[in-house]
Amino acid sequence: MSEKKAWQEGLGNYPRIVADFEIEPEKTALVVVDMQYYDAHPDYGMGRILKERYPELAAHYLPRLSDVVIPNCIKLVDFFRKHELRMFYASFGATLPDGSDSLPLRKLRDEEIERETGVKSTFALGSFEHQVLEELKPRPEEIVVNKTTRSAFSGTGLDHTLRMMGIDSVVIIGALTNGCVESTGRSSSDLGYKTIVIDDASATIDQASQDATMKSFAWIFGKVMDTDELIANLSKKLQVAAVAVGT
Repeated sequence: MSEKKAWQEGLGNYPRIVADFEIEPEKTALVVVDMQYYDAHPDYGMGRILKERYPELAAHYLPRLSDVVIPNCIKLVDFFRKHELRMFYASFGATLPDGSDSLPLRKLRDEEIERETGVKSTFALGSFEHQVLEELKPRPEEIVVNKTTRSAFSGTGLDHTLRMMGIDSVVIIGALTNGCVESTGRSSSDLGYKTIVIDDASATIDQASQDATMKSFAWIFGKVMDTDELIANLSKKLQVAAVAVGT
């Protein structure tokens, strides 16, 4: 990252909790978190609720998604696909149609939101709102993890699958930054993965929350990078590997 960002101010004065690390492309997986119609589209679910009831928050969140985060998510997905690196999607939603397996307090709040706004917030596996955005649509060979929790690791087989694939590093992108992205990143770090959250490929409803998450993650849990920084890092290592194979 060339220019120092707000969240980086004073970070050098904090005692870093995790050691510095490098990642290897063949042992790295990209996890795309909750880039689904409910969370990441202006006309459905949260986007619609924000526009109708919280216009100031919508004015930050929705343009950040459309102008910054979705394009960078596409760039990262295309890069991982091009180089045949591992990639996973995680989507939040109930498994059962009636939502009875949802987080209890989340389910109660969803019911309140529906009564207040008419916008259905309990959505299940297979519903439209649960689907990943068309521009990021998973390919048949790409794994989609359905989660009923914020973290993509809680109550799923993601950790087991990553270990079976020999993955030791995880890159996390998506929404909401201080919700499911951060929860997934913290779980990844606690499970021993070298974990990177991508600042400009993650979104939440205000900049203060974005900055706070980036600062705490870089301080305590892993690394924070931007999209182009990560791609440059991985590209250099892929080039070195290609030269080594050729010699």
